[in-house]
Amino acid sequence: MQNHDFKRLYPWLIVSIVAMMQILVSTRVLCIGVFIEPWETQFSWSKGDISLGYAFSLLTAALTAPFSGYIGDRFGARRSGFIGISIFLGAMLSMSFITELWHYWIVFGLFLGIAQSIILVPLVPASMTWFRRRLGVAMGVVFASWGIGPAFITPLLAFGLENFGWRTTFFLLAIVSSFIMFTLLVLFRNRPSDINMDAYGTLPTDEPIIGRTPPAILLKEFNSYMRKTRAYWNLSSIHFLGCVGHSMIIVWIIPIAMERGFTLLEASFIYTLMSTISIGTRFLAPVMCEKYGIRISLSSFFILQGLPILVLAYTETSFMFILMSIIFGIGWGGESGGFPIFNRKYFGQAPMGSPHGIQLLGAGIGMALGGWIGGPIYDIFGSYTWALVISALASVGGAVSIMILENPSSLLIPDWIKKEKKYSESLAVEES
Repeated sequence: MQNHDFKRLYPWLIVSIVAMMQILVSTRVLCIGVFIEPWETQFSWSKGDISLGYAFSLLTAALTAPFSGYIGDRFGARRSGFIGISIFLGAMLSMSFITELWHYWIVFGLFLGIAQSIILVPLVPASMTWFRRRLGVAMGVVFASWGIGPAFITPLLAFGLENFGWRTTFFLLAIVSSFIMFTLLVLFRNRPSDINMDAYGTLPTDEPIIGRTPPAILLKEFNSYMRKTRAYWNLSSIHFLGCVGHSMIIVWIIPIAMERGFTLLEASFIYTLMSTISIGTRFLAPVMCEKYGIRISLSSFFILQGLPILVLAYTETSFMFILMSIIFGIGWGGESGGFPIFNRKYFGQAPMGSPHGIQLLGAGIGMALGGWIGGPIYDIFGSYTWALVISALASVGGAVSIMILENPSSLLIPDWIKKEKKYSESLAVEES
């Protein structure tokens, strides 16, 4: 009985580990708005200079994402995670000692971007292998973590900045985050077969999944199949548009709020409110996509993310500012939740490192562009209005692109399980 309960619960432990890892790694990007004013004051850096470092970081993570996805498929998310955490710890500690703009660009922009890619890109595909069914709920837990981090850590960072300074805050964040992540990876396993389990929801009638590292020859063959589909590339471009849409707000909502008369602490709580609202839709979006249809559900969230930004661009009242931030949070939370469901519907049980990596390439470039563009536009025009308009149009464009994707009712490539089984049988014949 105890062993049965253990096998039922371990897949949920895996998704909880992935969720916590995402919270800890993504915090320094999603909460960068807290650091903008202190860096401007101490170093006289412009908003454009600071947003460029943010853009460098996400571009680095994006450009290395396909490689990180392949490494995760080939060698496992656990092994790559330990390497990534080591880089993360060194870079985060170095951030507490920077004195020049180029230090910030290299440490934050290059090394933390590499660490983010190596740690996070393999984790979501690895967690997907633990579920034959209830994948929507599992991915809901994972994506909810992107809202939990900003919701709860942003006020802590603001408190740390006001009481200890940004250097000590970065130092403490490095030590605590890295220790927790190392501990979590000790418990993590790449696939159910590593501890003699079946994936959650496996039925006696299901084709068995071969419990070992995917053969390199099959991995190459299936990556080729996936790259030949329109969905493989279109999902990446949709991720790009969605991330342009919300990255502008993630980075600049605190400076925008402070420009409207809010204090740093009040502005950080607006971001916290927005992020807290997003937690619910981050969890519900994959479930809704699985139950009510991916294209309709996901495009609706893109619309809810985009339209409130236009109101934010022109509103002058505190009430409307907060209300639009809440509505944006609903859309922002659901914007990314359908992508794992699309991957499963289009590509089945095939290793997901490649499509997930290429989608994160689009997402990273979008995050970089959206987060960066607010800085130079403000430096040139003295206002964020045009950046907000661009952000809104990107989200609406993403909604249109989702509606013209292929019908997700059938696989777009051959069945991985059948191919892998046939490959294993032929290998056994050769060896005998």
